[in-house]
Amino acid sequence: MDPSFDAMKLYTAWTELEPGSRAKMKRATKPEELLDIPEFYLLVAPFGWPEQRYALQRMVFCLTSGAIQNSEDETLSLGRALGYNGKISQQRVMQLIRQEFPSDMIQLRRLLIQAEPVNVHWPLLAKQLEWWGKYDRRSLLENYVISSFKKQTRKDTR
Repeated sequence: MDPSFDAMKLYTAWTELEPGSRAKMKRATKPEELLDIPEFYLLVAPFGWPEQRYALQRMVFCLTSGAIQNSEDETLSLGRALGYNGKISQQRVMQLIRQEFPSDMIQLRRLLIQAEPVNVHWPLLAKQLEWWGKYDRRSLLENYVISSFKKQTRKDTR
């Protein structure tokens, strides 16, 4: 992405959309369906569309889950957030990272909805969704497992 890309501006633009516009995008069941919604283009136009089309599609599709809440904790990655949340099993995370596009995004969105609310540092998640490659998926799993382990260890010592 363009180094000047401001993930928080995209997040703010999403939250400031009219409820009707957000609702139209939330009805998309696959990332490609966003391409049939005029409001989607109005949202992403200032953020590098069409050069960053795939990254922006992934980001907006995740935002349409309605579950993402930005955290000021700059270390709160998606994996850590899901690990702390406790609503998602390790098996679900493993299934997610093994999926190919568009199934991976569909599964990620479902996972976000199940884990709602997901307090995550949005700029970290946006960076992860920028490429959403092997490293990004592995990072999600690593952070999830370590956070789950730490959470369980804290419970056991009480």
